Amino acid sequence: MSASLNEPSGVNNGITACYTLPAHHPVSRLRRLANDRPSDVAYHFVGSRGGTVDEPVTCTYDELDRQVRAIAAELQSRCAPGSRVALVCPQGPQYVMAFLACLYAGVVAVPLCEADSVWGADRLSSVLPGAGVQAVLTDDAGDQDVRRVLADDPQTAALGVVRTDQVPGDRCDDWVPPHLRPEAVAYLQYTSGSTSDPRGVQITHGNIAQAVAQVRTAFQVDSSSVAVSWLPLYHDLGLMLGVLGPVGLGVSCVLMGPADFIRKPLTYLRAISRWRGTITSGPCFNLDLCVDRVSGTALDGLDLSSLTVLGNGGEQVRAVSLRRFSEHFARCGFRPEAHTPSYGLAEATLVVTCVPLGEAPRVLVCDREALTRGDAVTAEPAPGAAAEQVVELVSCGAPVKQRVCVTDPAGQVLPDRRVGEIWTCGDNVSPGYAGDTTAGTFHDRPAGLGDDADGAWLRTGDLGFLAEGQLYVTGRVKDVVIINGRNHWPTDLEATVSAAVPAFRPSRIAAVPCELAGRERLVMVAEVDLRAAREQQTTDKAVEQAVRTALMVKHGVELHELVPVRPGSLPVTSSGKLRRTACREAYASGRLARSAVLG
Repeated sequence: MSASLNEPSGVNNGITACYTLPAHHPVSRLRRLANDRPSDVAYHFVGSRGGTVDEPVTCTYDELDRQVRAIAAELQSRCAPGSRVALVCPQGPQYVMAFLACLYAGVVAVPLCEADSVWGADRLSSVLPGAGVQAVLTDDAGDQDVRRVLADDPQTAALGVVRTDQVPGDRCDDWVPPHLRPEAVAYLQYTSGSTSDPRGVQITHGNIAQAVAQVRTAFQVDSSSVAVSWLPLYHDLGLMLGVLGPVGLGVSCVLMGPADFIRKPLTYLRAISRWRGTITSGPCFNLDLCVDRVSGTALDGLDLSSLTVLGNGGEQVRAVSLRRFSEHFARCGFRPEAHTPSYGLAEATLVVTCVPLGEAPRVLVCDREALTRGDAVTAEPAPGAAAEQVVELVSCGAPVKQRVCVTDPAGQVLPDRRVGEIWTCGDNVSPGYAGDTTAGTFHDRPAGLGDDADGAWLRTGDLGFLAEGQLYVTGRVKDVVIINGRNHWPTDLEATVSAAVPAFRPSRIAAVPCELAGRERLVMVAEVDLRAAREQQTTDKAVEQAVRTALMVKHGVELHELVPVRPGSLPVTSSGKLRRTACREAYASGRLARSAVLG
């Protein structure tokens, strides 16, 4: 429904709203939910700032709407429509309310991380001065950290800080519903910065409505659905799973923080079990951490049979991780067909492709040598043949309400099973980066599609191929390692090293190309798992030999140097992805924190 929507009948605040937005946009949906289902629980907040699984902090639709309107009224008294407002507070009730309040107020939300760590303070210092914000929303827990970061830069020192937890609830009556146009920018989603500096992606109200509709279609969401999320709300997937999707579709959400999940993944699994969670998601390390940390009697009483969607995105989907999770939690009722790998990015308001609901993910076994040449050739080695000859690739599913193609570097569309850059076109595609009016990423058109090329196409910068209508992602254009004229995907090289050396942290190994004497060479940088290294009592020479052998046997690549580094020292994005470009720069400048263990 795209006609103008009036204030829902029965909501008596004396003001009529006019929205030119579909009914599942979070603003129009929450207003209706507050009227039609006021006592239904919108959120169960679990974790260090939101209670426990047994005693969560709950929030009804009426409570949520009233507090959101109060904060929105405060914003309207301080900021003109279209102004940018930063969200800098811990994950929990106040973050959810702050984001929705920006939408209600007609200002542009800029969701950012909290400032309670060196990493968080550094990221805020790099983003805030150029974000053009007029005010900052925080709460009691984040207030001091926020003010300290703002005071450190002349460009941000004078910004007003609003404590959302101090806004009186009766201010809700002062709220004036804004006129929200589909083409107006609703929020800036800063990219993770895995291959470049973070940039603010402009997400419009129309993009939000389309993205929520895609989630409803892809995951077949209905009134019985329950979302469970630990993903950070300043990340695109976390914002969709934790706020936009649940509110826009009117489903209850169980929300906890990333630190609480990493500290104790059993809390996350217990939340799924208790509230019969149907939809959740995360990167592959989400699956690996649950398997590694939850076992034995901890599995007793867990019931994961309600899950219909266990999404997987944000990093390369690994077939071995899917299998491990399925086998480990089979006794808890988990069904393998609940695995739902997907592909998306902030520039497309998240979802591009998704494995169809109830269909087990497809896994293509491809010839490794052919793949380095850009050809996805199916391979089935004869019995006894070396496993090193093949690579497993997991499908990220079919396009969801949009068009997808794969092109060569010149933009010419490639046939199926040829590796190239992924392009996508749909109403979910952002109009561009904030402050960037150049053509290219958002304005090119693929060649070879004729009239089918019409529309706003996005060059994603990701590599992959199409096969039988489904997308397989192989890596990033900027991350490809080229040795002796052959393309190697860094995730493939990193997985090989991880399997060869248990003393390295699995998701903290970076393949770094370097040029020596006009020739590109391979450097592997890996964080040491101190406990595993001490238990194995292996030598640095033995570890290096194991890495050299594995890379040569499996990929035909000679290792130039292995660099063991301290735990937590590799640069990563806000969502935990490796910043390989930053790793390469740190290696070249000698800034890597080398580990004395295995070093």
